[in-house]
Amino acid sequence: MVKTRQKIDDIVNVVKKLRDPKSGCPWDIGQNSKSLAKYTLEEAYEVVEAIELNKKDGLKDELGDLLLQVVYHSVISEEKKQFNINDVIESSVNKMKLRHPHIFLNNQNIKTVSDVNEFWEYQKKIDRKKKGSKSVMDGISETLPAVTRAVKVHKRAAQEGFDWPTTEATIKKVKEELKELEIEIKKKNKSKIEEELGDLFLSCINLSRKLKLDTETVIRKSNRKFDKRFRKMEKIMNKDNLEWNIKNLEKTWQKLK
Repeated sequence: MVKTRQKIDDIVNVVKKLRDPKSGCPWDIGQNSKSLAKYTLEEAYEVVEAIELNKKDGLKDELGDLLLQVVYHSVISEEKKQFNINDVIESSVNKMKLRHPHIFLNNQNIKTVSDVNEFWEYQKKIDRKKKGSKSVMDGISETLPAVTRAVKVHKRAAQEGFDWPTTEATIKKVKEELKELEIEIKKKNKSKIEEELGDLFLSCINLSRKLKLDTETVIRKSNRKFDKRFRKMEKIMNKDNLEWNIKNLEKTWQKLK
C-alpha cells in the first residue's frame, strides 16, 4: 500500500514540478482545466481504442496518459485550494461503496446484474435530487459527444416509461423517420431536411440501445471496416491502373465485400 501511495505521489510531484512558477515548463504553467479538457477527452478515446484493438502494452501506456490527466486537473484544483488527488480518490471510493451495498454493507436484496443496475440508477437519481435537479434529464452533460449524449437521453426517458415496447416497434419508428426525411428532400426544404435527418439519427441510436448494443462501439467498428476496405480498394485501383471514376470505384468496392 505504501508503494502504491509513493507511486501516486511520484506522478503528483512530477506535475507540480512542471507547474512550478519559477522553474517549471512554460507550456505546463500556462494550462488550466479548461485548456486541458480536450486532451483529457483524447486520452480517454485512446484508452478505448487500445482496448478495442487489444493493444496490451499500448493500454498500459494510454492508461498512464489518462491518469496523468486526472492528476493534472487535481493539482490545478489544489493550487486553487479546492481539492487534491487524495480528495478525488476518497470521493471515488465512497461513491463505489455506496453504490455497491451488496458488497460493502452485506445487502442481501441485491443479487443479480439486473438488481445492481437498478440500484445504481436509483442511487444516481437520489444524487441528482440532492444536487437540486428538477428534470430526469438534469446532469447529462451538454459537452458529451452527440451520440453518447443521445444514448443517455433515451436511456433516461426509457427509465421513466417513455420507450417503445419492442425492437420491432423501434424499427417501425426508424422507417417512419426515413419516409419523413424523403418527403422533405423532395420538397428541398433545407431546415426540415436537417430536422428530419436528426430525428432519423436519434431513432437509429435508440434502436441500437434497444438491441443492447453500444452505439459508439458500433460506429467505431463501422469506421474501421470502411477505412480498411477503402485502403484495399485504393491498392487495387492503383495496381490495375484503373481510372478513378464512380463506376470503377463502385465495381471494385463490391468485389471487396
